[in-house]
Amino acid sequence: MKTPAPTLVAAAALLALLLGPCAAGARGGLQDEEDPCAPEAQRSPQLIACARRELRAADAELKRAREELNADLEPRSRVKLRASERLWLRYRKTNCDAEASIYANGTIQPLIELRCMARLTRGRAAELRAQLQTLRG
Repeated sequence: MKTPAPTLVAAAALLALLLGPCAAGARGGLQDEEDPCAPEAQRSPQLIACARRELRAADAELKRAREELNADLEPRSRVKLRASERLWLRYRKTNCDAEASIYANGTIQPLIELRCMARLTRGRAAELRAQLQTLRG
């Protein structure tokens, strides 16, 4: 087996020295990424990212409540629940569009819409949990 030429070894070492900090910085940047929901987060992209996270959590909460209620319903009531949920989702979208429309073309508009959707979704999940409590007595 041949040993690599000294210039090739030197070039590889130089390349490793030059690219090493970049690669480490890229990995470190992902790990050190700030939490968009941290109290000090004040920029629009951070606030919007946090609002998206809150909406995902609210949607998951609603899904759990819906599934739990659905499991206790009679078949005819399940059909009605499905229909009401479709209409409710349209209501949520339309209502939050209207709420955010006063900020049309502003950087805060998506934030207002996302926060509205999360607020209404949490409320709907609470309604479904209350229905379940009533059903169970």
